[in-house]
Amino acid sequence: MAKDRLAQVLEDWEAVIGLEIHTEITSSNTKMFCGCPVGFGGEPNTRVCPVCLGLPGALPVPNEYAVEATVLAGLAIESTIARWSQFHRKNYFYPDMPKDYQISQYDLPFCDGGHLDVQVGEGDGAYETRICVTRIHLEEDTGKMVHVGGAEGRIAGATHSLVDFNRAGTPLMELVTEPDIRTPEEARRFAQKLRLIWLSLGISDCSMEEGSMRVDANVSIRRPGETELGTKAEIKNMNSFRALHDGLAHEIIRQAELVESGGHVVQETRHWDVGAKRTSSLRSKEEAHDYRYFPEPDMVPFQFSEEWIEAVRAKLPELPDAKKARFVEDLGLSGYDAAILSADISLSAFFDSAMSIGGAAKAKAIANIMLNDLAAYLNTEAISIDESRVTPAMLVELVELVDGGTISSKQAKVVFSEMAATGDSPGAIVEIKGMKQVSDTGAIEQAIDRVMTANPSEVEGYRGGKTTLLGFFVGQTMKEMRGQANPKLVNEVLLRKLG
Repeated sequence: MAKDRLAQVLEDWEAVIGLEIHTEITSSNTKMFCGCPVGFGGEPNTRVCPVCLGLPGALPVPNEYAVEATVLAGLAIESTIARWSQFHRKNYFYPDMPKDYQISQYDLPFCDGGHLDVQVGEGDGAYETRICVTRIHLEEDTGKMVHVGGAEGRIAGATHSLVDFNRAGTPLMELVTEPDIRTPEEARRFAQKLRLIWLSLGISDCSMEEGSMRVDANVSIRRPGETELGTKAEIKNMNSFRALHDGLAHEIIRQAELVESGGHVVQETRHWDVGAKRTSSLRSKEEAHDYRYFPEPDMVPFQFSEEWIEAVRAKLPELPDAKKARFVEDLGLSGYDAAILSADISLSAFFDSAMSIGGAAKAKAIANIMLNDLAAYLNTEAISIDESRVTPAMLVELVELVDGGTISSKQAKVVFSEMAATGDSPGAIVEIKGMKQVSDTGAIEQAIDRVMTANPSEVEGYRGGKTTLLGFFVGQTMKEMRGQANPKLVNEVLLRKLG
């Protein structure tokens, strides 16, 4: 029903959405401005020091790796890298910010501009849209509020709140988009693609459940054809891609119904309540001047040379779009299969490993097994491909057994199930179970002769025009040979003998 209501609203209103995506650089060993370790969980307030607690006299020292990771991220989405940049102090008072200011960036971010092209929908209704990026800047993360009492983790009903500063000071990369997004689905697809790129770069684990990737959205509505932006609301606490979609859908409908009933949207920050499936007001939305930005006095500005930027660019890996194109153009996969394989880091690495063993000629067969048998097995067992007993070499061997006529494609499914359960090689399974396919034409002819002798009326019927009886003869022959006859040869010999 909510989906239908959203479609109705979007006929009369145009949604204008911009995203702010915060990503912790979890691949860094230490925090942004001190030597405390980075990590999720742990005993509260044990990974802290005078610097990340903001104690008097403690001075920040920037994390070189985090700076490089941010520049690498910018290069991946075709941002312009600043040759001169600096950190600023963002002043605000909130319990999770121990210094009462955050070291961030204001008008001189490391990365300016950039874009992602996002495909939305499937089949005939699919379309591609370009979503531009305003900036990527680097800052330190805040601590974590733990609300106690009432529903766990929810502000509503809490009797008091605790603060864990273990996360405070973690390198945090923030990407801000232009207001180019028009639907919740476009927002979801953008965030999913960005996450895949960050994973490809190896800069973060991008776990939305653990908070290392967090998406906030600014959303407003206007009538189709209008150019002036409406009053926006910022939505927080969307800690999954589904929550991002549903939170935006709810807010678009809320704003439309509010305006249509004679009310007006106020600029504010709203909280997405997953359980209630609604947003609620948190606080009025701050403007940039409310934060009283000024240059960080304890750090000198950054100046990047062309040589340094090019050295970082040389570290760019193959990105998802390029990988998908290679799978299609070089390996002959369909666009659909290539999209699925390239959309998962572990899956594409497994596939590439198999290609390095078996060669491009086996690409389609291996992709078919991966996207059907292997995917079903992983789903049933609820495990990742890294936990599977099946290896790339085993898949290559399985394909070679089919290509060489040792087993049929039907038998291959039996072999796959056995090797997934035991970890034994396909060849060993075929040998132990006596599954080797018979391709001896003479033996097949003798079996067919016995079948034809035992079923004279069916032979007469086939020769009289009932060609559908061919399936009967194939089945009887396979039964005669205990399922080990080469199906292709069985068909060829039957057609010749039956005339």
